[in-house]
Amino acid sequence: MKGRNLEHYPNTLFSRIGRRLSAASRGALCHLPAFFLIACTPLKAPEDTTPGLRKAQIYIYPAGKTSVQGLDLLFFQDAPLYRLDAYQHLDGISGNRVTGTSSTAARQVVILSGYPSDAYTWSGIRSLASLADLPFRLEDEDPAAPMLYGISEAGSMGRVVLRPVLAKVTLRSIACDFSGRAYAGERLQDVRAYLTYARKECRPFAEEDRPADWLNAGRLDEAQTASLSHPETVLQDLTASLGGRIRPEAAFYAYPNPSDGTAFGNPVTRLVIEGKLRGTVYYYPIDLPGLEADVQYLMDVTLTRAGTTDPDTPAGSGSIRLESQVLDWDGRDWEDIHYR
Repeated sequence: MKGRNLEHYPNTLFSRIGRRLSAASRGALCHLPAFFLIACTPLKAPEDTTPGLRKAQIYIYPAGKTSVQGLDLLFFQDAPLYRLDAYQHLDGISGNRVTGTSSTAARQVVILSGYPSDAYTWSGIRSLASLADLPFRLEDEDPAAPMLYGISEAGSMGRVVLRPVLAKVTLRSIACDFSGRAYAGERLQDVRAYLTYARKECRPFAEEDRPADWLNAGRLDEAQTASLSHPETVLQDLTASLGGRIRPEAAFYAYPNPSDGTAFGNPVTRLVIEGKLRGTVYYYPIDLPGLEADVQYLMDVTLTRAGTTDPDTPAGSGSIRLESQVLDWDGRDWEDIHYR
């Protein structure tokens, strides 16, 4: 385990005069004429109240199949300013224990895992409030090791829970049942699924974080999607030919979106299933209203008729039978980090 870029910001100022005058210098002053004797009293440096350093054990308990890909630890002092006290980046993490270092003045800690950072990332962070502008970007997300964040309770660094910023949408199973239609018994070809109106970034430390920029606004933008470090985050091929039920367990990832689609200008995030029937491409958009972070949405889908020819238009009534379930991510809580 390696550490780097440890900085401390003591809030005590010192008298340069008191530091520079040695005992010999003060003795020499006593041989000056009488009118200088007022300065003969040895100067006494002010008491040093610089906060000391401390090291703390941090215990990490990974959950599910996720992994921690480097930790950024930011320590902050107490109210009212919550100044940055120290910063440390840790790589090469193995086992369930790391060591963090701060001054004794630190009262709160923020921890991030997997955040893409370099020497300049944290240069503008001087207080806890500065984190409000810190963006998490979908293009940087890795589904196998999503970015995590957590903050301790004010005045305490005893426990930090790391959670993902993403929501997880899992298409557990899918089937076609065109019985009673003119095309009964036919199969849907070249089937794939993707997210539309997926937020490109979010700011989880901000008091109010409204979506502003969208990936796949209304329809799939293959060039934009390909620019992601992991395009499978929002786009996956399901099967070349769909009839009876298959279980792809296809997982898609998106940032929170509180919209339910009823307010103009606030689109709802959608999972769109696409396929060809008799040579025509049809779409089956499924709204994901009130999408929340650290939550998994499980879906079992049955397509019962031809869908819509526009991916931004809801599929007609009776086009989809949907069974869904909402769980914690991986069905249980995420990493618990204990700070001592």
